[in-house]
Amino acid sequence: MSQVPYSIFKGLFSTLLSRCNRRIRRSTSFPKELLLIDSTTMTVGESRLPWAPYHGKRSGVKLYVALLEASKMPYDVVETTGLRYGIPMMESFLNPNFIMVADRAYFQVKRLDSFVRHHQPFVIRMKNAGVLKSFFAGLNSTTSKCSRH
Repeated sequence: MSQVPYSIFKGLFSTLLSRCNRRIRRSTSFPKELLLIDSTTMTVGESRLPWAPYHGKRSGVKLYVALLEASKMPYDVVETTGLRYGIPMMESFLNPNFIMVADRAYFQVKRLDSFVRHHQPFVIRMKNAGVLKSFFAGLNSTTSKCSRH
């Protein structure tokens, strides 16, 4: 197994996902299916993944996973080296057909503005006790915006 290239495992996983990832809808009170976003870092000795330096004598790969809540099936997986910061990875999961749900590690005020502009439904827990005010064009004469006060 140690001689099998990483790209073969990645391709195999993608193939499995594409075959298993049929939509299994169930009736919920949500207007769209929930897309759960999270990540995990897997570390190994530096000789196992020399192209993915992490900390000290360790190498690491970070997997960003989008999971369909209704079917409990992965929707998409993006891998990076372990040192890559997670917020930019959110862009690869944008899809207005889903309600994106993510933890506070993915929270940024400017990202919320982008979600509103692109009609991306979302639920993201905030990092601190800030107050967000949102004005939507249909409810108010002000243009759509989200800002922290």
